[in-house]
Amino acid sequence: MKKHICLGILLGGLALTGCQNELYKDPVADYSAEQGVYIASDPVTQIFVEENKDVKVKNIVLKLTQKVEQETHVVLEAGNKEQLDRYNKKNGTEYLLLPADMYELTSDLKFQSKQTALVVPLQLKNVKFSLQGSYALPVKLSGGGVGVIEGQEETLLVLEQRINTKSLRINGYGSEDDKMFPNDFKVEQWTMEMMINRSQYNANNQSIGGTKLVSGSSMLDEIYTRFGDVTIKPNQLQIKTGNSQIDVSADKFSAQPNEWYMLSFVYDGKKNYVYVNGELVADREIRTGAYGLVGFWIGGSNELIREVRFWKTARTQQQIKSYLWKMVDGNDDNLLLYYPLNGKKRNVETNEVTEDETKLWDWSKNAKHLSMPQAAKFDDNGGNGFIFPMED
Repeated sequence: MKKHICLGILLGGLALTGCQNELYKDPVADYSAEQGVYIASDPVTQIFVEENKDVKVKNIVLKLTQKVEQETHVVLEAGNKEQLDRYNKKNGTEYLLLPADMYELTSDLKFQSKQTALVVPLQLKNVKFSLQGSYALPVKLSGGGVGVIEGQEETLLVLEQRINTKSLRINGYGSEDDKMFPNDFKVEQWTMEMMINRSQYNANNQSIGGTKLVSGSSMLDEIYTRFGDVTIKPNQLQIKTGNSQIDVSADKFSAQPNEWYMLSFVYDGKKNYVYVNGELVADREIRTGAYGLVGFWIGGSNELIREVRFWKTARTQQQIKSYLWKMVDGNDDNLLLYYPLNGKKRNVETNEVTEDETKLWDWSKNAKHLSMPQAAKFDDNGGNGFIFPMED
């Protein structure tokens, strides 16, 4: 379990490598007492759980340093907020503490004679996720009849939602509203995100989505995204904006049929960025200053589309990755438009969610709903739903 630092130097075609293993200490190997207990799991373990499900978790494992003949008692503590706060502060995360009514964990555990490994009995119960962030459950060894190895006494279980959802299936007709905002409405920064899945990429100028311009404004304010153009292949991504364009090179991203992609387009006031599934594939300085907007549109070439979002801020790469396959919080003040496209509507006042497939419901505070495109429907994937993150 010791970690090594290796320094490689290339001289005259020969690789000279020197390794150093003294900078890192293995708490288990260095433990000097005759017997000790430690958490053998990773410091952080991420698991994906569907909402309203009961799940037995087998990811937290305790181990003894020595095999013994007698029964050995250890004590665990779960749900310590101070432990979670300390982790969040150190790592720049914002995990929420998993509510106590959503899990059961046996805190008093016993190693039987000659047993050296023990899976902690943990059950998640009817988990309901929060759009404010991901839940985490801090767990630590707090005592018992054996010494605890310092540095190996804590772990964090992070719960991410595995979403089972419908998706909007478009059949050649999009939807738009060219008067969503006042004519003088402007944003200093913006982020536009859309998750799509297409069965083929064999034609140019296949639109994704964009914004409508302020009356009388120049083409500098245009935001138009699509696949294909006369100078690029049909599966290459492009954004037209600032009276110019960014073509994503084919070696950075070439879209494949029947694959889901979260496309994120960002403007930070000086520069434009394009991300695919959270990875940067292009960036360029095109223009500066605020964008004037009036309306918004979703293109009819998308086939399957969901999680359409427009923010008045430049989302960071970490923020994009954190909500890559998940839903976001419609109450976020920076969220101008939010279409989950799951066949459900949200009551902004009560936060109640109900089934309704009559419109493309905007879950943001602005409630700028779009009309249902001609011949479109909400697809439930043959009754199985679409699962995110995708299962192997």
